[in-house]
Amino acid sequence: MAKRRTSGIQRRARASDEAMTRRLGSGGGSALDMRVVALLGILAVGAVVLVVVLMFGAGGAQAQVGSRQVDDGGGHIADGQTGSGYSSNPPTSGQHWTTPAEWGVYTGANPAVPYQVIHNLEHGGIVIWYQADKLDEASVKSLDDWVRQQVQTPQFKVIVSPWTGTDFGHPIAVTAWNWLLYQDKLDLDQVRAFVEDHYQDAPEPNGGPGPPG
Repeated sequence: MAKRRTSGIQRRARASDEAMTRRLGSGGGSALDMRVVALLGILAVGAVVLVVVLMFGAGGAQAQVGSRQVDDGGGHIADGQTGSGYSSNPPTSGQHWTTPAEWGVYTGANPAVPYQVIHNLEHGGIVIWYQADKLDEASVKSLDDWVRQQVQTPQFKVIVSPWTGTDFGHPIAVTAWNWLLYQDKLDLDQVRAFVEDHYQDAPEPNGGPGPPG
């Protein structure tokens, strides 16, 4: 009798172990699988977010060509007067004549006037200054030729002129409203990039004059 009781107890124990094993093999395994799937899903979403940030976030933070300057305002002075209070050399904003200059190429015989062309910057244009004693003739010709072509395009608001004011320490200065780029040698690709970044980015971008005739 004692042996039979022991055998019965052993059978019940084995049955209990088998039932527990079945439960673990079914429900326990499914719960574990779901946790793994959830974890993989979270990792996948994180990877997608990282790719989006790298593609669009970094592009949005890309620096523009040139250096941002202090906004000196846009007050008008009478044509022919001398302005004052400029934070940069050449100026990129501030007091300027009532009448803007025509777009295009200016020469040493008839250079552009800084107090006038600030008005052109206010209308979204680009003004390129060069110091003739610091820039070779071939580079001056390249600049002039490029501007002559540029004023025939939809982005026609461009001026190039020799600089006759205080030395700004570089051969070339490219200006837009509140932006300035110095160059120690002519880099037309960089000039084009400056134009793309800052053209029409000004308080009165729809102002004239119109394209050269």
